[in-house]
Amino acid sequence: MSTTPTSLLDRHRAQLLLLTTAWTASGVIIYLLAPLATPGLVLLSPVAPLGWCVAIRHRLPRHRPLTLTLALVFAGAYLSLNASWSLSPATAHIALAVFFMFVMALYFTSNALQELDADILRAMAIGLCAGMVIGGAVMFFENFSLQWIRRTVMSLVPGLRPKPRDMLLDGQWVIYLESYLINRNITAMIFLFWPTMLAVRLAARRQHWWLGALVPVVAAILGSKHATSKIAFFGAAATFVACHYWPAATRRAIVWAWVATIMLVVPVATLAYQSKLYLSPWLPRSAQHRIVIWGYSSSLIAASPLLGSGINTARALNDPDGLDTPLAPGSDFRLTTNLHSHNGYLQAWYETGAVGALILLGIGLLVLSILAGAAVELQPYLYATFVTCALLGGSSFSLWQPWFMTSFAFTAGFTMVGWALAERLRGQAALSACDSAHS
Repeated sequence: MSTTPTSLLDRHRAQLLLLTTAWTASGVIIYLLAPLATPGLVLLSPVAPLGWCVAIRHRLPRHRPLTLTLALVFAGAYLSLNASWSLSPATAHIALAVFFMFVMALYFTSNALQELDADILRAMAIGLCAGMVIGGAVMFFENFSLQWIRRTVMSLVPGLRPKPRDMLLDGQWVIYLESYLINRNITAMIFLFWPTMLAVRLAARRQHWWLGALVPVVAAILGSKHATSKIAFFGAAATFVACHYWPAATRRAIVWAWVATIMLVVPVATLAYQSKLYLSPWLPRSAQHRIVIWGYSSSLIAASPLLGSGINTARALNDPDGLDTPLAPGSDFRLTTNLHSHNGYLQAWYETGAVGALILLGIGLLVLSILAGAAVELQPYLYATFVTCALLGGSSFSLWQPWFMTSFAFTAGFTMVGWALAERLRGQAALSACDSAHS
């Protein structure tokens, strides 16, 4: 007698769930240790959800696109137009391709997650937790051992070495690496921190053990020299606490903070520069330099205020060897756009104009309206994740770096896993209560 696909799936279900956990954990570990691989990881992220849908239902999921998905497609259409006048067309088109790739990956992932049961979602959530613990432990060691693993690997494989200015050699042995070379890894950990906390709450047995295993992740973040990640961590932690005690007020505060950030970033950056805040001795040198970059970038917005100067134009204008470039008054900082604005909101105004900035504003408000509809017990985790992403976009990497852009999608995907699992568990609890009432 032939075995039906359903019985075959049931027979191997435990092994497939374990494989799903391992697949998910592997992706998270790769993300934490090699963030530049994120575009490929996002492209692979629908594989497990879609695979389960096909195995169970023998078809791909079919759902109408959400309003947020349509808004992202509209944003992509505008960015396609904007890229046509970029002074860096090659990188602009790469950024555009990556943008559409992550929108499609999120669409298929979100559709598939809606059709999966709690056991499958729990396997993915445990994979996230395991990957975060393992990858976080490695990065903890790297951070406090002055990147011993990287130095060893780079000594053995010279092709992996960074630029000469970022390292010191003793013969053929790498004996020192600049601390900022792991800033991407620290950023990756903070991106996934709150989705992981949600996964621990929903899926993990012996939660205190999992929380203890995440202590090295926190230590690596706080022990790093990446100030933006620390700001994002504390800002999100404050949001998490505030959502527990004052949920309605916190939701309103985040909405207004988002609006103010988009609408006031240009005048605030201009005022900070004109006030010569970059000369303040209490500011770290990197912060002083960014104030100069922000002020100079703000002054260029008037040349194309509505439609912007084009994706990655700042990168094309930057001349690292421009010895004739004027200096900011009273300082040794050159007046340039740098490779990018080191502020995603200012970069949106400069390179995509008022239209692009307003699209970004609208997308953020759509996300916040969706989060407001979540169960109350989930909202602290969801809003902490949003605040993390918002703060990381405020003073770190370029919006158009493929790994950074797709990190938002990677984070959103794991947040949706936790959200979907919470809904399935709530449905199971309601069904159990109903059965108990009728028995």
